[in-house]
Amino acid sequence: MERVGQAWKSFTETWCTVDPRTLGVFRIGLGLLLLANLFDRTGGTNFVSFYTNEGLLPNHYALFLPPAPGYWSVLLGFSSPWEVRIAFTFVWAVYVLYTLGWNTRWLQPLALIAYESVNNRFILIQHGGNVVVNVMLVWSLFLPLGERYSLDALLQSLRNHKEGDPASLNARAWAGGAPKTVAALAYFGFCFNFAAIYFFNALHKMGGSWREGSVIHYVLWQNRFATSLAGFVRAHEPFWLSPMLTWGTLVFEWALPVLILVPIVRFKVKARALAIALVWVLHGSIALLCTLGPFSYSMMVTSLVLLQPEHFTLARTWLAARKAALTVRYPADSPLHVFWARVLSRLDGYGKLTFEAGKALEVVSAGKTLKGSEAIAAAARALPFGTVLAPLCSTWVLTKVHAWASGTDQRAPRPPLLPGTARVWGVVRIVAPAMVLCAVVSQLLMENWGVHPSIKPKTRPGWMTVIIEYLTIPQGWSMFAPDPPRDDGRMVVDATLTDGTHVDLLTGRPPDFEPWLHGPWGFDQHWCEVHTRMRNWGQHWRNFRDYLMRTPVRDGWSGNTGIADFEVFFVGNNCPPPGSTEPQPLPKKRLFGMRDWPL
Repeated sequence: MERVGQAWKSFTETWCTVDPRTLGVFRIGLGLLLLANLFDRTGGTNFVSFYTNEGLLPNHYALFLPPAPGYWSVLLGFSSPWEVRIAFTFVWAVYVLYTLGWNTRWLQPLALIAYESVNNRFILIQHGGNVVVNVMLVWSLFLPLGERYSLDALLQSLRNHKEGDPASLNARAWAGGAPKTVAALAYFGFCFNFAAIYFFNALHKMGGSWREGSVIHYVLWQNRFATSLAGFVRAHEPFWLSPMLTWGTLVFEWALPVLILVPIVRFKVKARALAIALVWVLHGSIALLCTLGPFSYSMMVTSLVLLQPEHFTLARTWLAARKAALTVRYPADSPLHVFWARVLSRLDGYGKLTFEAGKALEVVSAGKTLKGSEAIAAAARALPFGTVLAPLCSTWVLTKVHAWASGTDQRAPRPPLLPGTARVWGVVRIVAPAMVLCAVVSQLLMENWGVHPSIKPKTRPGWMTVIIEYLTIPQGWSMFAPDPPRDDGRMVVDATLTDGTHVDLLTGRPPDFEPWLHGPWGFDQHWCEVHTRMRNWGQHWRNFRDYLMRTPVRDGWSGNTGIADFEVFFVGNNCPPPGSTEPQPLPKKRLFGMRDWPL
């Protein structure tokens, strides 16, 4: 038993220990990603097309014929655009509060439910980026994301320490000693799952295009997700560019699993710093060339869980040297100003603020005395990320926030857990992540075709399947593997209007049956998936037909113009081989027409 205890202790110290500051930074990054993703889903025609009954998948049809095992979404209870707008408003509020870290323990499962509901409402366009976000939300569900850089941490500190005089604020007794660490099996599961994504992506890249170095060339010619920068690069592509980036991608993806799970503690700081740098370089480059939804950004945010205490020390030293020291004077008999002085002392991550008693709120900087809103903004600029906060600072904001927080500040400190409760939660924090980890490992072995058949599970307990399906965390990782697609295509709707003109109902312009001559096409990830997959979704063609027929009402056409008939085609092309810039057209394929089903 002693050896088991020592092994568990070594395992915990090596792979399960994380700085609460790391979790706080990760929560903020993930929250901003969720907000950006929600904004992306409501842009253009996406909101109506994918999330309402006026779109491609009415809720009653999704419930009658679920598109995936374990299919669920809270949004299935909302039909019309105004109903879904109300639901999205609640989702937005959950994401904002999650990012700020208010009641974080409750917001963590709510954020998971909200994201899964939005994603599952139109799961037909789900891809790897959405799955990575699901994975992040599931693993972080078991981690204390609100202990640092959160409203929870700030309010709890204000409740626990009632100091208000300048000497106490300058002493900062509430800060305690050395930063604490958190030991959690979920953190190992998170890092393991992150490493597995790169390992299996690299393992599956065994095709000829990867060996010859032509992958990036073919990716640049995917008009459906290529960016305008990719369009420029491919027109001026030097012979060495694709091999260099292709083989560099392989080096990065094979190196990252080792760097993420490096077992030698003394090398962890440098290894994980290098891992973060590689992730940001790799996926930042992908994002510049390809529109892949949240995939690149989700991987970049996930890398934040690799931050180590030493990284925070280096960043604090470097950033603090670029901030000027300030003196904050405030009237000690004013509850409003005492409250804000206490808040500033806790947000003063660089230790640049010195507090003094005064007759009014003032900030002294380089011999210049600032008052009122200018003083508040100057103090804010001395804080971490204060340049972002300074424009929001004013006397009005100070007063309103104090009015909201004063009641919270007066609450008693959080009471201790009931006897035995801590032990129960301790067991749950081990058992629940262990169950998810077992399910993830089995799914990795079953779903990835690079795994040798001798170690692929033939069966597994039903609860593992439930975890994977209902949390929507499949584990098949094979982007652009074994080879990238060498053809491309999109749908073209040739509609005849009542006045005899022809228009593509998806673009509002005349039908273009040679779109490869006019790429990139500027699709977002959602419409990229629709154009690619709809040709194989015969069971959804009738819904898509009905969606196209609603175009005049949806787009507000004049009453004298209507649709007489239309046909939907898929037109494609072979991408030009290396050294060429001339795509080769493929025969167009008719998918369906307006009158293929009874009107």
